[in-house]
Amino acid sequence: MSELAFFNGEFLPLSEVKISPLDRGFLFADGVYEVVPVYNKQPFFFVEHLNRLFSSLKKIDLDLGIEKEEIKKCIEILIKKSVHKHQIVYVQITRGVAPRNHAFPKSPKPTVFIMSTELVRPSEKILLEGVSAITTEDNRWKLRDIKSISLLPNVLAREKAVAMDCYESILVAGENITEGAASTIWIVRQGRVCCPEPCNNLLEGIRIKIIEELCSSLKIVFERKDFNVSELMTADEIMLTSATKEIIPITSVNGIQIGGKKRKGKPGQIFKKLRKAYTNLMLLD
Repeated sequence: MSELAFFNGEFLPLSEVKISPLDRGFLFADGVYEVVPVYNKQPFFFVEHLNRLFSSLKKIDLDLGIEKEEIKKCIEILIKKSVHKHQIVYVQITRGVAPRNHAFPKSPKPTVFIMSTELVRPSEKILLEGVSAITTEDNRWKLRDIKSISLLPNVLAREKAVAMDCYESILVAGENITEGAASTIWIVRQGRVCCPEPCNNLLEGIRIKIIEELCSSLKIVFERKDFNVSELMTADEIMLTSATKEIIPITSVNGIQIGGKKRKGKPGQIFKKLRKAYTNLMLLD
């Protein structure tokens, strides 16, 4: 069965969606997106993902013209119609079709595209052994708190990692770590879990609040604190989080094992505790 989509008011097979070459998302990357993970047909932290979507729309002055509840209902119908138990719901909203002009069209008609595809969860091998990463320069625009569809720098960074047989690129601005090409980056030092401070230089991942709450329940110290490459490389543990990758341990960076000789590049105890607690939140069968 074809993957399903919602496109400008209509539910249809993904293969039948046709987008105009004059869509401003195609011409200018003038739009935003959101990704909602779904487990057992239940969207995970749905409200938070919708709130971030509408926050991104506001930041680019894009008036959708319909209420948040209507988008929510469309997503719920799409989830129900899909054959998959675990899903990735991808939402993309652009400023719509208009003659090519850098300035906003006077009466925009936003393009609303939502698709549901199967969610392939992290493998047992990844969870038991961790993944490798590289560091690379963060050359994205400065408004990274907007979940923009303009992802070319992220694409190039991820491809650089793949070319080196690595899972993720960890982006570096100046001396500090910002985030991954498609993830939030975490370090553990002396039992304290840390991710960078909130700012325009990074996207505020939905999992940040989740990890903070899990740390509180597990009595693990949680910090929002910037850290540099040296602190990354000497961390006791490194983790990444994202909507589709959940929480994954990074066990080597730039070919160097993380955690010293004692751990031999294996996932750490803080990761294991957080992973177990995170899995319990998902209410999997």
